[in-house]
Amino acid sequence: MKGIRFYLEYPSAKDKRKGTRADPGNHSGNVIATLEGTEMIGRNGPQIDCLSATYDRPNSPVSSGAVSYEYLEERTKRISEAQAREIHPELFKRLDD
Repeated sequence: MKGIRFYLEYPSAKDKRKGTRADPGNHSGNVIATLEGTEMIGRNGPQIDCLSATYDRPNSPVSSGAVSYEYLEERTKRISEAQAREIHPELFKRLDD
């Protein structure tokens, strides 16, 4: 998908450090999809529009919102669309509509 980047979400920064591309480790089972070209400055600094998990459980339904670049750096790893489809099918119910 053009213009969309996918980030695998981790429960903590410590869990993120243990994950690799080949073995993502202890991730949350959810993916954040950011929409390029929607960057803005929010209350807590730079952020970008996204679709992200509504609930704190694997393959959660998604909601639209914004995520800070700080959160993306600390608690996520960028992954491919194929990996995102496998990990978080519920996200693609929304994106493929």
